[in-house]
This record gives sequence, C-alpha cells and structure tokens, in this order.
Amino acid sequence: MKPLIIVGTGLAGYNLAKEFRKWDTTTPLILITQDNGHFYSKPQISTALANAKAPTQLIITDVNTMALQLNAKILTHTQVTAIDCDAMTIYIENETNTQEIVYRDLVLAMGASPKPFPTLNALATNNRHFRINNLQDYSNFIDNIDNLDNLALIGSGLVGCEFAHDFRKRINTLHVITPDPHPLYRLVPACIGEALQHTLEKMGIHFHTSTLLCHVDAQTSLTLSLTGAKEIKTDGILTAIGLHPNTLLAKQASIHVKQGIVVDDYLQTNQSHIYAFGDCAQIQGICRQYVAPLLQCARALAQTLCGKKTAITFVPSPIMLKVSAYPVVVNPPPLADGQWEYDIQSDGIKALFKDPEGSLLGYALSGSQIVHRQECLKALSEKELIS
Repeated sequence: MKPLIIVGTGLAGYNLAKEFRKWDTTTPLILITQDNGHFYSKPQISTALANAKAPTQLIITDVNTMALQLNAKILTHTQVTAIDCDAMTIYIENETNTQEIVYRDLVLAMGASPKPFPTLNALATNNRHFRINNLQDYSNFIDNIDNLDNLALIGSGLVGCEFAHDFRKRINTLHVITPDPHPLYRLVPACIGEALQHTLEKMGIHFHTSTLLCHVDAQTSLTLSLTGAKEIKTDGILTAIGLHPNTLLAKQASIHVKQGIVVDDYLQTNQSHIYAFGDCAQIQGICRQYVAPLLQCARALAQTLCGKKTAITFVPSPIMLKVSAYPVVVNPPPLADGQWEYDIQSDGIKALFKDPEGSLLGYALSGSQIVHRQECLKALSEKELIS
C-alpha cells in the first residue's frame, strides 16, 4: 500500500500520527524531519530554565520509541526537496542519499520559523544573537548562558514575556525592547498589559516600550542604539518577534499560499491528497499558531485520512501566559462591535468583551482573577453553541 507521509515531527506531525493510528493501524506511515525526531513539547521551552530543565530533560519520547509506538518509519535529518503533485511523489535527501517516495496522502506539518530581523543580520553567525524556536536552539542558548550577564530581549508577546520571566533567575540584567506600548499588546487590554509589565519590572526586568532597535555596534561589546537617543550595552540579544509559516516547499509545488498554506475546512490544499495544518497553515483565513487549535485539527484530519471526512470546527480555546508571578488567560474577541467591561482588583483584573446586546464575545483574566477562567470559557462556549 502507498503510505501516508507526514512532513514534520513537531506537536502537529506527531499528534496527527497518534490520532491516525487510533483509526488505522495498517496503512504504512512515514514521518520526515530535518532534526533528530525526538518528541518534546515546544511550549515548555519558554519555562524550562526556571524549572531547572536541561534540554535533554524536555524530551518526552525518543525517536526510536516513537517509531515503535506508531508503527511508522521516521526519516531523521532528512529534507523534502520537492513535491510532484501530479505523480503524487516527494523527493527527499539526507547526508547519504536522495530518493523519491510515492504517497497515498501527504500532510505538510512543517511549522514556522522566526521572523527575520534585518538590523541584526551582522550578528547572525556568532553566539551573541539568539532565536529559540526548537530544542536545538534552546540547547545552544543554555551552552552560552554563563556569558550572558546582560541580555536584551526583543519582543513582548507571549513568548517574549515568558522568556523574560524565565531567564531572570539566571541573568543578572535583562532588558525587554518592544515597539508596543505594553506587553501582550495584540492580545489583552492595556490595563492588563501594564499590570504585567509592572510585575515584571518589580522582578528587576527593564522595559523599553514604544521603542525601536535602530542600530547595533558589535565591534567589541554590544551597544544597542534605541529610539529616543537611548543606548544600552549588553552581552547578547534574543529576538522573540513572532513566527513566519514555512511555505517555500508548498509554493514551489504550486500549492496555494497566502500568509500560510491555504487549506479548506477539511485541511486540504488546492492539490488533491495534500493537506496542511499547524503553524504552517492558514485555516479559515487565519494562521492559528497555538496548541489547542493544532490538537483540534489533528483529531479532525485523522478521521478524514481514514475515510470519515470531518470538517474542522474550532471551539473556544483560551491562550495562557506561563508567568507564575502574574498569570494571564485570554480568549481574544473577534473583530466585532462591542466594548470591554472591567473588574480591577489590586491583585488581578477581569476584563469581559461584550457585544451591544450584552453577550460575551471574549475575555482576558490576570493575576487572582484567573479563577474565573472556567465560568468565562463555559459562557463563551454556550454562546458558540447557540449561534
């Protein structure tokens, strides 16, 4: 039989393989990855340092065990170089050989890569500019952390804030530089973002909000020139400015790409027998680079691949900031008419976004007020069912 081929062994690829094997235990299954193929949870990287986790301790299951559990062939350190959609064939290469494989169905679960930051191009080849997008990146950062007494972190989104909170326990001086007026700018109301910033500042983290990095002088030490004629000196820079879906392989195969790989409600691309989901995909017009939607997609797509065509239906799924000093739970409202209602306490904030009729469309909870997360999620889910 022709195999199901999954390109990628991150949370998307491996969770799809697990769900598929619940329904189908006999179809040949091949997973292809450019790394070593060990299974780990990428979201845990941003809190690993505070939890005293070495890179190897983040591995949940090694690649050989995964192959046995899934009854699958896992090709590690292997790159897919091309897709022939008409012949239903992929071309792969690794250090030792190249080959072509015919597929029954092909799933692109290739993830996303850090967005480029041209200002730092001169630092790309040394150990003073870091990006952490996988276990190997994290391992490299840990190998260099003893040389980072002073670190500048670019970005104040979820990952940037989690890294800042996490690294503060090992790094003496930590600067967060962001063009946004407050952390989590695109996710939460200003009062919650500002309260989060205040908490992190009390931990000794220095914020430079509404600020751009204009220039880096890397002749000896790193001198960062910021807007407002400010300068700071640092030992290293870590960028956490978001991810760009990996779409080049799809583009080269004439698969429709916009921001991500465009798929329909069944996660199928414009090419028959080729699907995509996870960080590389654009579903219902949106790139949903969070774990909960990924898991929902894996369950639906597994059934489709086993002959039970199943459309993806997203249910409300909160996004959580893993900062123990000031946790945040948010279910962002859609772009719709409405306004925020606030219950502001000294140790936390409950913000509810309601439409003109008073129906809940989204919420953001912080600090002590995250105790309301279940009731808010229930109210939002019930509204989704009614509508």
